[in-house]
Amino acid sequence: MPKSDQASEEQGRAALRAALFVHRRAPLSRLLARRGLGPYRGYGELLEAIERLADRGAQLSLIGRSIRGEPLLAVHLGAASSAAARGEGRAAERLALGAQGGRSVMNGASLHGAHDDSGPPGGADDPAASDAAVASSAERAGPLDPRLSRAAGLRERERTTVILSGIHPLEWIGIEAHLALLERLATQDLGGRSILAVPIVNPDGLLRVEMNLRAGRHRYVRGNARGVDLNRNFDAGWYERGLIQRLIGLVFSPGSRPASEPEVEAIAHALSPRRIDRALSLHSAGGAVLYPPAHSLWPVADAAEHRAFALRVARAADRRPYRAMSYVRFAWGIRKAGLEIDWLHDRHGALSLLVECSRGKLGLRPSRLVEPFAWHNPRRLDDATPPLVDALLPFVKGARA
Repeated sequence: MPKSDQASEEQGRAALRAALFVHRRAPLSRLLARRGLGPYRGYGELLEAIERLADRGAQLSLIGRSIRGEPLLAVHLGAASSAAARGEGRAAERLALGAQGGRSVMNGASLHGAHDDSGPPGGADDPAASDAAVASSAERAGPLDPRLSRAAGLRERERTTVILSGIHPLEWIGIEAHLALLERLATQDLGGRSILAVPIVNPDGLLRVEMNLRAGRHRYVRGNARGVDLNRNFDAGWYERGLIQRLIGLVFSPGSRPASEPEVEAIAHALSPRRIDRALSLHSAGGAVLYPPAHSLWPVADAAEHRAFALRVARAADRRPYRAMSYVRFAWGIRKAGLEIDWLHDRHGALSLLVECSRGKLGLRPSRLVEPFAWHNPRRLDDATPPLVDALLPFVKGARA
């Protein structure tokens, strides 16, 4: 392993070990199972699962930190994982330098195409340097038609799938499905594809939910430590908000500007040098596979391709198929600005799916009816996770519709 890769891996491992030292507690899964909420793992247990993936060969990188200093960890799998980990390590360093300088390195054009000229010069065979140059060139040339960007003859090492989960802190089924998917991917030959996964995008929010669960408090939590809904903070139609969106924004704050939150800023910066052709975001619990647009009433140019993949996943996700539709239809025609699927599609040209895992069946137990955690997470993980993982594998691995 090159020294730069080894340093990035060591940085990710060190951040993981430090977080584990602070957050190792009695298993939450046993407590929740006794209360009829399902065997969901707490933050420390989820970090242990990420550590086990690293022990099996996955690479880790620290792409940034949350408002309260929790590590934002990226898991890399596949042939290009070394280059990806090195690039994300550099991105985290640039973010830290920008924060120390009292400014955001994600403002303006650098939000989408930041290129580090201060680091070690990359040669012609340096994947991270090459990818950064391609991304920077694409930014200067303006937005690409997503269909053209996927058909542009990308080299094998540039084929990247991004997977996100834990954006909304109550949606733990998405994190569990994500980790189960990574465990399956770790055993398979991915060819030239690279997987870049951030299982816990909002660790501060997740820790707040865990604190409420352990204390027996019934609280609804949607935002990060500043109360910002991270899935309204991406730079995708962020300013395109009508009256309804502004009223909703009073409850689900989109932040002061696009990527105002360090969690979103870190993801945007980490992905900027990558060419991404597949993107998956795991939420709960609407029993649906959704695709762009969310912030517009007009279909995206490649809507037919998105719909074909969404239908394929939806039919295989459960014995009773999930719904497959554009997000704006799922939201009853109300435009939602700042979502990650729009940003990943519009900015990176990726085929982008958002999966609402499970159907949120509450049952008749009073303890579930009054518990917001139960509104989002099914009681039985085994009924929802394995078929969903099987349904998602072909898309994540780059299969054709």
